[in-house]
Amino acid sequence: MTHSGEHLSVAKALYQLNFYLEALNLPVTVKDLYQRAYRQRRGEQFDDRWLEHLEENPEVVESLDEPFTTQTIIEVLMKTGHQPLVRALMREVRRRDIGVSHAYMFGHTKRR
Repeated sequence: MTHSGEHLSVAKALYQLNFYLEALNLPVTVKDLYQRAYRQRRGEQFDDRWLEHLEENPEVVESLDEPFTTQTIIEVLMKTGHQPLVRALMREVRRRDIGVSHAYMFGHTKRR
């Protein structure tokens, strides 16, 4: 996978994860998890502003039209070096005593 392809895969996974979090009505977002995972680790180099622009990429938005699971999201994040983000997610899941489902999620239907 190319470097830009890897970035796109991560962006899609994070967008799908945010969809999951919203569907479960959790008071936590991908941005929250990203901050917990990386703010202290990256110090002055920390920047999460790019997460606010995921919806600007049509390929990222269209990723909700593809079947995905928590498993596929986590696999992408693990393969691309985002283990700290996965750990932050798992801590949140345990803290809230949430059962994790691997059921396929089908995103929003397109309004035409």
